[in-house]
Amino acid sequence: MTINESRTFDGPLAETASVEATLLDQVRAVVAEVLTIEGETEISRFENYAISFQGRLSIAPGEAFTRLSAALEPLGFTPFLQRERGADVVLAVQGLLGTPDEETGGGLLRRLARASGRSPVWLHVALLLATIATTIYAGAFLLQTGGTASLGQILAAGGPFALTLLLILGVHEMGHYVAARYHRVKVTLPYFIPLPIPGSLGTLGATIFIRSPLQTRRVLFDVGISGPLAGLAVALPLFVIGLLLPPIEFGAPITMSFRGVGTPPLLDWLGSLVVTEGSLSRAILLHPVALAAWFGVLLTALNLLPLGQFDGGHVAYALVGRLAWGLAGATFFALALGGLLLWPTWLIWAFLASLTGLRHPPPHDDITPLDLRRKVVGWLTVLVFALIIMPQPIIARQGLLPSNNSNAVPLPTIAPLAIPTAQPFVIPDSPQ
Repeated sequence: MTINESRTFDGPLAETASVEATLLDQVRAVVAEVLTIEGETEISRFENYAISFQGRLSIAPGEAFTRLSAALEPLGFTPFLQRERGADVVLAVQGLLGTPDEETGGGLLRRLARASGRSPVWLHVALLLATIATTIYAGAFLLQTGGTASLGQILAAGGPFALTLLLILGVHEMGHYVAARYHRVKVTLPYFIPLPIPGSLGTLGATIFIRSPLQTRRVLFDVGISGPLAGLAVALPLFVIGLLLPPIEFGAPITMSFRGVGTPPLLDWLGSLVVTEGSLSRAILLHPVALAAWFGVLLTALNLLPLGQFDGGHVAYALVGRLAWGLAGATFFALALGGLLLWPTWLIWAFLASLTGLRHPPPHDDITPLDLRRKVVGWLTVLVFALIIMPQPIIARQGLLPSNNSNAVPLPTIAPLAIPTAQPFVIPDSPQ
């Protein structure tokens, strides 16, 4: 029996590891209304007293969880509904649901979540303005060479890039926010993270903090999938619009280490409807809106990786339950291997996944399955993920490109420097 190590239970700690017999009898009586009890075990998790009841549910899992929550909370207990070794399990944990504000300890993520609840609105606005500035500079840097561009040129290239990218990120996070508020889950406003480093995107993305547990698979699914779908609904049209707009050229839109971008099947198909001549990779690099939308699609694909607390981890667990744990391990191994062979940045994403744990925590009601409509949307999203993921998003060296394919469309390259060479000294023939 496991209560997730990331603490889906957020209630205040019990002072002792026991409860009065009369209170325990009341808890047992409540559980017996929905479960034919075949066994029980007293346990302690995270210093909280808990009792596990094993047996068979006598009513539907969703209804059972609702009735358990309503009856056990007045007694000071939080229910968890799980299935172990073919048996239905009701786990009653002493303590009520809380927010990170009610805790004093916890790891780095818990401390960040606690601090997020006290952040003023002006902080969110200030971070957004700072991120706009850094992404404008980043867009201009990616689309130009050298440092001779004027302020107008920087704004012309970096402005559309920044607004496109931040619109996609913002809609993504607001998708999570709206879904969380719909299900009455406590959540913060989005935090945009500026990254003033040349050669980067100018941002580490945006994030929101979920400040109360996602109690059912339905809530877990809705909150997890809403962000990627909302962001993708904006990114794909902007990708096509960017390719239709006139290109902006202030110089070679690549650097010595940046030779081109990959095009996954979905973008390759959309691009073929617009770009009928030349390289699609070249067309993407020539316009800031198309390039920013391409990055938006890439970030959506990365978020959909079935890992731990990633959006894809939420969706995978909601769809297949604890089978998602094995899928996360396989994905982590694939990222590590891809980082060594294809794209070093895969190693960074593997590291980020390891920080939050590869195993997604079970929701409080871990038995009630998704309805058919959500299952269909979920598996269609898996298909979309397969169509937008790129094994090698950034082509960094010409040597990685297939050189023996005469039909391959050449990617843009930088013209070699015209360095004059000395003519060899030739001794004239002696006269006859």
